[in-house]
Amino acid sequence: MSPDYKKGYYELIEPRTLFNSVIPLILGIFYAWYNYHQLHLWPTIEMIVAMIVLQVFMNVNDGYWDYKREKAAKTGDHKKNPIGMYHLDPAQVKWFSLILFIISAACGILIGFQTNNWIIWILGLLCYGIAIFYSTGSHTISSGPFGEIAAAFAMGLGIILVMVYINIYPDYRFTWSFLGKMILAAGIPEICNYTLLLGNNVCDYQEDINNGRHTLVSYIGVKGGLYLFVVNYVLGYLLTIWAVMINILPWSVLLIVICIPLLVKNMQALWRVQNKRITFPKVVQNTHALFIIEALGFLLGIIFNLK
Repeated sequence: MSPDYKKGYYELIEPRTLFNSVIPLILGIFYAWYNYHQLHLWPTIEMIVAMIVLQVFMNVNDGYWDYKREKAAKTGDHKKNPIGMYHLDPAQVKWFSLILFIISAACGILIGFQTNNWIIWILGLLCYGIAIFYSTGSHTISSGPFGEIAAAFAMGLGIILVMVYINIYPDYRFTWSFLGKMILAAGIPEICNYTLLLGNNVCDYQEDINNGRHTLVSYIGVKGGLYLFVVNYVLGYLLTIWAVMINILPWSVLLIVICIPLLVKNMQALWRVQNKRITFPKVVQNTHALFIIEALGFLLGIIFNLK
């Protein structure tokens, strides 16, 4: 395999995005241990493999379908896609994405049979359905008005919820109270995944309009999207504070307050200029900062048994 070929697949895989899957997995493990003192090793390992491989599948699948749409549009943009830029075989890329999906799904099915719980099956089907249709075809979830909600549910709440439940089942039942607590505890991952796609769509507003993509921002406008950014960050903090107040998260996770100056600074930059190359990385920086500080705060809470 030539260096260019390897670089093409590296760009398709986008290893830097794996961070957005790994941290929610870690937070799910922390939550299960902090609140229930339980950890089931093999389902946890299978869940980690399933989600990391699924994230890689989504990245490769997104690149493949972007290439197909761009080539069909005959704008020449497909040449900027890793498949076109590095002369990758689209058929091989398609097979690669299929193999990734099969590996991830196999781990997911194994978890389903091991837990033998219908809740796990339903959550799994929902998350895998979102993963498939997020980028596949001509009418994708990511290019519609519900893309942000789907991302927040699958990557924010879904990963943590399943990770926690496979570690506490069958000793604890799935109840509405349990679900409500999980929504609160997953506040930061939920809003981070929501704002990642929102930021992408704010920066791609005009391009999406030109290409007929009906994202949420195409309905509420760039200004509406920017206000929604602020609302989401405030909501994420409020959910986290609520979770601390009812003792399902240690107070040390409130270390995330030190991220506020960075969030404000980066939001001011995004408010001035909406550019994929210049200001979208600041949205990613916000996500990484919040994820790292929350995970660190949670770990400190477990080590020192902070309530």
